Amino acid sequence: MTRQIFMIAAVVMAFAFCNDKKTEVAYLGPLQGENSGQRGFAYQGMDIYGDYMVSCQNQGIATVYRLSGDSFGPAGQFHLASFHKNNHANVASFGVEKAAKEDPLPVLYVSQCHKKPVDGRKDVLYVERIAPDFSGSSLVQTIFYDDVNKDFGYALQWVIDREHKMLYGYGNTVNNTDPLNRHRIIKFRLPALSDGPFVVLRSEDALENYLIEDVSGFRFNPVGQGLFIRKGLLYMPTGLGKAEAPSILYIWDLRRHSMREVDLSRCTTGEFEDISYYKGAFYIQGQDGIFKVRPGRCR
Repeated sequence: MTRQIFMIAAVVMAFAFCNDKKTEVAYLGPLQGENSGQRGFAYQGMDIYGDYMVSCQNQGIATVYRLSGDSFGPAGQFHLASFHKNNHANVASFGVEKAAKEDPLPVLYVSQCHKKPVDGRKDVLYVERIAPDFSGSSLVQTIFYDDVNKDFGYALQWVIDREHKMLYGYGNTVNNTDPLNRHRIIKFRLPALSDGPFVVLRSEDALENYLIEDVSGFRFNPVGQGLFIRKGLLYMPTGLGKAEAPSILYIWDLRRHSMREVDLSRCTTGEFEDISYYKGAFYIQGQDGIFKVRPGRCR
């Protein structure tokens, strides 16, 4: 409790500084996941649909929260059908289809994003149907990129562009400690659920495949975390909340191929994990809880 009070005080102290930069930040509170704060149960992917937020933890634990204003409370908690010790559940992204008409939520895409494979495949994308009562989920599709050209190193993350029904992959060519590392973006048509329970994507299927550094000249090598697409912009929260790995929100324009960045290191605490959008503001999930952010230069 003392640590939490200190954390909130630190954010409040930083609020004025963020306003000077035309960026507003508010701390909304801690998360209530399974074994919260214990080793091996770190928070990871998160997305919002309607008034519901799904927060994932390492291995594939999901907690559904109902949002109301700046408050959120748990509505259900369960292990995803893709629950596995090698499922990092690093990014969560809602799709455009519902597996059944009665479902309150569309299917959820969960990036495995682990250095070790599951069933012989690495960096797969799990497509989960969340039960209407938020008591569990079922695996309705698995998507695998057959990376024969070694496009990605560690690791490949996935995100849905709901507006255009596209699937984007993003990741390192090596890793985030190698000076030769670059950052690749690959774009596919979003597979339909009717395409079957297992979909293989190949490089020749890609609509776009490029390195950020090559097309823009922008150089960076952060600790990558989550992904979210809105109005043609890819939002990438990064960092560990430390001086050597600061918390920076990178914003990549998918059409103009240009980068913007918002330094949130003085306005937030802890390690960032994933990001979504709700009623005029971005919500960032981190190990310390949920931060509500309005970046000054973002539309």
